[in-house]
Amino acid sequence: MTHLPWMPVYVGDELAETSHLNAEEYGAYALLKMHLWQHGRLPCDDERLARIAKCAAERWDFVKEAIWTLFADDWRHPRLEALRAQSEATHKKRSEAGRRGGRPRVSEKPGFSRDKAGPKHPQPQPQPQSDSYSDPEAQAQPHGSAAEEDKRDTNTRESMFEAYPVPSSPAEGRAFLTRLGVSRAHMDAALKMLLGGNLSPYEIEGMIEKRGAA
Repeated sequence: MTHLPWMPVYVGDELAETSHLNAEEYGAYALLKMHLWQHGRLPCDDERLARIAKCAAERWDFVKEAIWTLFADDWRHPRLEALRAQSEATHKKRSEAGRRGGRPRVSEKPGFSRDKAGPKHPQPQPQPQSDSYSDPEAQAQPHGSAAEEDKRDTNTRESMFEAYPVPSSPAEGRAFLTRLGVSRAHMDAALKMLLGGNLSPYEIEGMIEKRGAA
């Protein structure tokens, strides 16, 4: 099984580019993209493509005619491939962080230096929200110029799929998830994903306990 268990789908873009497809055609398109995400490429053989798309042989020519323009040559999908490469890099980074214990030692932090007279005060470094296990509700909200707001909007999608840092221990991870509001029913699954470097705000949305519900 692939180590990239989820594939991002930007609903607005997806609906805009597939509005001309019927249910059969969209189903084939979605299945082909999922195969590409899982395996990194699609075959160019019509028989195998039809099988992946779960499309009957006599229907494939009609379905292919409707969806082939959504792919590049050789059934490539550059945008999806770029997202996949980014997820691969994030997974690798989180896995390496997990093997090192989740967090750098004090002497490895940026701005820290040591000489014969003793440790110097580290240079202040800007820290993104996901680098701390403090209460998420207490995080300061970003603000600034219009240019900063535009940049923040551009990065919104990527940040939704940026995995949380790996905690130094299961106890610390469980405390962090509790502060996020993860329900007891999802706690074990969420903790396992967090310790493996695979938990992001996108996955955790469905695990947060609904408060104030009737």
